Amino acid sequence: MAEQINYERLLPKLPEEDIVGFAREQGAFRTNYLIYRHDKVYNPMQFQRVETVRVTCTCCGTTCYMDKHPVNCPQYARAPFGWWNSDTKEAVISGDQTVCPCCGCAAKTVHVGQMRAYSGEIVEDAWVSVLKRLPVEGERDRLALLDWCIRRCINKNGQTRMEIWPFTAWVVEEKKIVRLMGYVKNIGGAISLFGEWKQRKQFVDTYGKMQFLMPWDPAILEGTTAENCKLDLYIKVEGKRLVRYLALWRRRPAVENLLVQNCGHLVRDWIDKEAQSGSDRSGVPKIPEVNWKEKRPARMLGLNMEEFRRLRQDGWSTADLDRYRLVRDAGLTVRLPADMELLRTAEVYNINRMLEEHPKAEFWRTLRYLGRQKADWSTLRDYWRMAEQDGMDLTDNLVRWPRNLNAAHQRQINERLAVREREKAEQERALAEKRAKEREARRPLFAQRAAELERYTYELDGLLIRPCADENELIAEGKALHHCVANYAKSHAEGKTAIFFIRKTSAPDEPFYTLEFDEKSKVVRQNRGLRNCDRTEEVVAFEAAWLDWVRSMKRVKVCAKSA
Repeated sequence: MAEQINYERLLPKLPEEDIVGFAREQGAFRTNYLIYRHDKVYNPMQFQRVETVRVTCTCCGTTCYMDKHPVNCPQYARAPFGWWNSDTKEAVISGDQTVCPCCGCAAKTVHVGQMRAYSGEIVEDAWVSVLKRLPVEGERDRLALLDWCIRRCINKNGQTRMEIWPFTAWVVEEKKIVRLMGYVKNIGGAISLFGEWKQRKQFVDTYGKMQFLMPWDPAILEGTTAENCKLDLYIKVEGKRLVRYLALWRRRPAVENLLVQNCGHLVRDWIDKEAQSGSDRSGVPKIPEVNWKEKRPARMLGLNMEEFRRLRQDGWSTADLDRYRLVRDAGLTVRLPADMELLRTAEVYNINRMLEEHPKAEFWRTLRYLGRQKADWSTLRDYWRMAEQDGMDLTDNLVRWPRNLNAAHQRQINERLAVREREKAEQERALAEKRAKEREARRPLFAQRAAELERYTYELDGLLIRPCADENELIAEGKALHHCVANYAKSHAEGKTAIFFIRKTSAPDEPFYTLEFDEKSKVVRQNRGLRNCDRTEEVVAFEAAWLDWVRSMKRVKVCAKSA
């Protein structure tokens, strides 16, 4: 096995001289900034220094002083203050678009506090790709793809510094693609490169999207390891993932046949699809839609010559090809180009579901019907399912193909909602009857409990306490005070707990506080008022006096037994 060539010294150390100008022509670094900060200047009219705002324009380089403007938004403010633009007669703050008061250029306002904390600068990056022919002694020339990062750094004083450093490089060999990484030393300078290429055995491949590509002559491919890659044709159809395409071509050289036959847009879309889905984690696109065992473009796409001619002539997309092959492989006849227009009215997913879930004999009729109704397959399938459940005659054309599908579908949904509402009402009625029977069964128990607890009735200082008389009274107490005492009905009737009502003697029938009492331990479990509020001092004192009285009743009773 031949030793791997080290390309670190073979790659250019400096990019093209006009690379920054090219990036600007393509739209990079066109944003102008107005950088402002708080300052104080001497006012001869007032014989003292006054507060102002110093504004510096990165376009004309002029510094001017403007009036300070307070921030009206006290929370989540973008800056501590803004400034008044006398030209536009408006107050601006960091992040706003305005115009420079000196040169009139459009600019973005930035407060110095909003600039990058670690460097105190505004940083903008642009990536420019360059294709080069790389001579190798004793070997065929290589095709090299170099990505340069151009960085514009603007400091707090509005001064601009440009940096250019190597980002990634890709060298196409006979059987693989070698990647080099750019390492940069942090040395400042005006449009200077301080970095070097490094070739590593282990790294994470990032087959990214090209941003800007410098003009190149396809003639540089002749005689290189990428002579037949047809990269120029891929770029011609606006392909942006150059490295992914080169990796695909290196593994599947037959892909060049598709580009030669004006199918580059298909290859481009397939590569983009896999890149966005993350399915090509190795960096090399799989593109299962293509039969890579074949060499002829038509057979690679699973088409005959007439079908392939139609694809090229009508400019089929990847979705069109998927639609056509799904229907053709299902055994249906497709009349081109008329039926292709009909197929385009439905998504590939819906066509696949129709072929799987619906009789194929009705496929074309269904597709035309959905096109007229401006509906999708899921709506029609759902309507048929509900109609069948309701016992409707789907052999009747008016039932199977309603004149207004969306209205018929909504009508079926509304009927089901009405049925559910009726079922819900019936369930609620049955539950109410069940609860009424349970309350009726507990009525004697409540009467017995009221008689047992009557001895704990007590009155003092304008308040009284008495046991719950019946379940209806317990429910009314919970509704009036907005708490859940009604849930204690069963426990109270069975003697597991005791519920008492605290009332004002002036309003004995008006709910005030609800008390839960433990008869065995003679303690209060809880005592709550309106919306479960806590006791007032008056109620606390009344509760303590009542407990002392109840406990004294117990002591007297025990003494009587002892005697």
